[in-house]
Amino acid sequence: MDDFSVLGDNLKSTRKKMGLSLDKVSAMTGVSKTMLSQIERSESMPTIATVWKIANGLKIKLETLLENSTSEVDVQNIEDMIPVMDDDGKMIIHSIFPFSPTSGYEVFHGTFKPGCNYSKSNHTNSTTEQIFVNQGVLELVVSGQSYVLKAGSSITFDSMQEHRYINPGNEDAKVVIIVNY
Repeated sequence: MDDFSVLGDNLKSTRKKMGLSLDKVSAMTGVSKTMLSQIERSESMPTIATVWKIANGLKIKLETLLENSTSEVDVQNIEDMIPVMDDDGKMIIHSIFPFSPTSGYEVFHGTFKPGCNYSKSNHTNSTTEQIFVNQGVLELVVSGQSYVLKAGSSITFDSMQEHRYINPGNEDAKVVIIVNY
């Protein structure tokens, strides 16, 4: 899907609600004013690392930037969602259940293409991450310790620890990721 307007609209709306200029958001997030402006105008789709930097810098949940619904009942198809990509398109993340203050978590569908080797130093505003592998093989390295997860396997870890997602296989690794706050 090439419509990035939800991300841009949500960023602009959030920035204005907080009374922040693009310069101030740039200083808070470490993302250039030019890139922020391009995102707001839906001219650029940032990497997941950039979206995380924006969310963390603004001290908001990732879903605040990505969600596209205000309905109490929300049925969505993953094909209609805007994914966040990184590692040269080898990591694709879809937000399937946005953060809710009531539940305290958010749920993502992740696809890690063969050869993916993505590092996340940590999540500064979450406590645990849980991953369930639906398809393929995912190697997760947490604080230097490697865990190889095959389809049907799951893992829970402290999301404040440095971690890396690796797909050592020849097929996509498809996972469900739950981030708890």
